[in-house]
Amino acid sequence: MAIAQSGNTPDRLWLCMADSNRTRILSRALAKGLGMTVYLGPTMDQEGPVAIIVADDAHASRIAEARTNAAPRQRSLLVTARTRRAGADIFLDHDADAGTVANAIEALSRYRANEMLIPADAGIGLGATQSLETGEFSIQTREQASDVAILLARATPRPCATAVGLYVLLANAIEHGNLGFDATEKAKGLAEGNWTRKLAKRMAEAEFENRRVRLRFQRGGRILSFIIQDDGDGIDADTAEMADPSRAGYRGKGIKLAKSMGFGQVNYLGVGNTVEAAILLPQVVEAGQAARAAVAR
Repeated sequence: MAIAQSGNTPDRLWLCMADSNRTRILSRALAKGLGMTVYLGPTMDQEGPVAIIVADDAHASRIAEARTNAAPRQRSLLVTARTRRAGADIFLDHDADAGTVANAIEALSRYRANEMLIPADAGIGLGATQSLETGEFSIQTREQASDVAILLARATPRPCATAVGLYVLLANAIEHGNLGFDATEKAKGLAEGNWTRKLAKRMAEAEFENRRVRLRFQRGGRILSFIIQDDGDGIDADTAEMADPSRAGYRGKGIKLAKSMGFGQVNYLGVGNTVEAAILLPQVVEAGQAARAAVAR
């Protein structure tokens, strides 16, 4: 990978997706709210190195192309309908809405920024994180969600994907669960560039100001479990599907999203305001077991 020297050049995001309403919303939202230079189109802009590339299936080859003009710690996201996935750091299903993609890009940007701050010895503090067996977190803001997601992701086999997946689940719980916004309202806020202000305004209202998202983490012998619960009203999948199929689909898309980021098991619990996502850990074979297995072979 060729690493371009960025100097004082602002970090650049290449949004390389087919023209659609979702792409146009993302372009406006990212340019206004991410603090990065965003350029749109199938041809790589050579004016600066690429920090993050977001592509769809029609432009998947651009991810490899972007590596020839890479900013330090370059990251990539592919929005894809394919079942076999390779070549990118993060994958989202092709039907993810603009709000979900925006959250994933924001999480990827924050994860990369955190990587840039990690000292040369990236293992500092890692042992403490990996020794954490249980933990509970009370979260109100997206900034807190990002910090917790990055912290816990360090204890997982795929920290980048897990950090993004956890952040998206937590952000959804804040935005759609606690604050009651739907996907259409978010898309409008993103397109108008006032989504962050809308969140802050509603969060300050008496009905919502004390709402929290609670995350409970537990490590088992082979499984890492994350239980996320918001203070919203929840949703009953069967009833919602009959009344409004698109609303019920929100849970289904959340499950697909989490599974695309390495969560092997995802379930909604209770009234629908609680999600459990689990990651299967690689099996560790002890030296004695390995020797016995070799003899048996």
